[in-house]
Amino acid sequence: MIFKNVIAAVLTALCTVGFKGPEPTGDWFGILKIKPMTYRLYLKHSGTSSQLFILNPKANEIPLDTLYFKNDSLHFKRGDFYSEFNGAYQSSSNSIQGFWIDDGHKKHHVTFVPVDADTLTGLHPRTSKMLTWQRPRQEDDGLQTCALSDSMNPVLLDSLSRSIMDEKFPNIHSLLISKDGCLFYEDYFYGWKADDLWLTQSVTKSFTSALIGISLSKGEIKNLDESICKYLKNNKEKACNAQNRSITIRDLLSMTTGLEWNELEFDYYDGRNTANECGKAPDPFECVLSRARAKPGEGHFAYNSMNHLMANMVLRESKSMRNAKELRQRLLDPLGITEVNLGKENFGVIGDIGMTPRSMLKLGMLYLNNGVWNGKSIIPSNWVGESTSTHVKIGDREGYGYFWWTKQFNVNGQVLDCFYAWGYGGQYIFVVPTRKLVVCMTASNWIMDEKKYAFDMMENYILPATGI
Repeated sequence: MIFKNVIAAVLTALCTVGFKGPEPTGDWFGILKIKPMTYRLYLKHSGTSSQLFILNPKANEIPLDTLYFKNDSLHFKRGDFYSEFNGAYQSSSNSIQGFWIDDGHKKHHVTFVPVDADTLTGLHPRTSKMLTWQRPRQEDDGLQTCALSDSMNPVLLDSLSRSIMDEKFPNIHSLLISKDGCLFYEDYFYGWKADDLWLTQSVTKSFTSALIGISLSKGEIKNLDESICKYLKNNKEKACNAQNRSITIRDLLSMTTGLEWNELEFDYYDGRNTANECGKAPDPFECVLSRARAKPGEGHFAYNSMNHLMANMVLRESKSMRNAKELRQRLLDPLGITEVNLGKENFGVIGDIGMTPRSMLKLGMLYLNNGVWNGKSIIPSNWVGESTSTHVKIGDREGYGYFWWTKQFNVNGQVLDCFYAWGYGGQYIFVVPTRKLVVCMTASNWIMDEKKYAFDMMENYILPATGI
């Protein structure tokens, strides 16, 4: 939720600019510094309409409730946030200068200057339209890179890159493709770089799944059919009552607790989203465990991010080790993942984590190789198979395992089984075992169903391009 909070902080509400004489039109760029963050702002004003964007580095439009001119002033308003910008056009410097007042009433100086929008990093996928395939750089990070093989179709891969640049597939930040244990395609858009950390959102759940498998193999968790009542000690009254005491670890992992939950129908900012509701509660564990539950035997699939937090509590209580320490020692360090943002620990557990796309790719490659990395077993191979198998059938070609999604792609009449990690906004790790293929992508599609883009990229470009 870190990225969402940053955007919320900058989705500022009220912008009033006083002008003397004709209002300046065109493209304007400004810097807003609210420690520890620096925000790049882009204002587009045509005289009849205006748009305001934050470029960090990908452009995200700040929606405005009202826009009107009055007494030579240009007025922007976003009613559900409490910030404002007041400034004036300075003809001598051809700039708009003023102060951004945040919701704590602190003033932050901002100067908007004219800019050629095409030169702004983050506004378009690329400032240069040149397209040339390059072999990924060989870094000292445990990943091997290679050139395209004869079995690959470079025309389809180039077409995919061009489609991202032309925004047929919008808001894609990165795309990495590995085959036979070798990274051969790596590209970044909107100013993102290989070493930039990105919040993986619910891809984190698949990392937690791996830790559950490791804990089972060590006997710390006895079996998946243990009640969560044993582990949620701070919420024992609710976790162990007549309604919830039969909820098991397996139920958490497969999203089949039977608790009433609606997380995927509404946007995460929407009050009707139960994840939003419980996320704001004084105790989110109490909130989720207070939901009505289906009768035994009537459990159904309901995607619930609170299951992830409860699973992290199970991990913590099973060995009295903080989540961050366990994640580093048992998964990140063995994979050579050093640059990572583990966030803050809330209510005794950590939530979603941030890392580079290359680090995300490593988890997929680890699973492709049955839990082995550099000749060492990190995750038990039986857990890799069990956690990525379909335990709940969702649609004709999609299902859910243990914090992993499953999917069947149809490519030229051939059905290919795949399992994948998915995070809000378009964060993915796809693993296609029969192709020895791992695909990682990050994106910022916050207000649309981005799965159709990711599936289209896989089924019509990546899978056909990587041969049989």
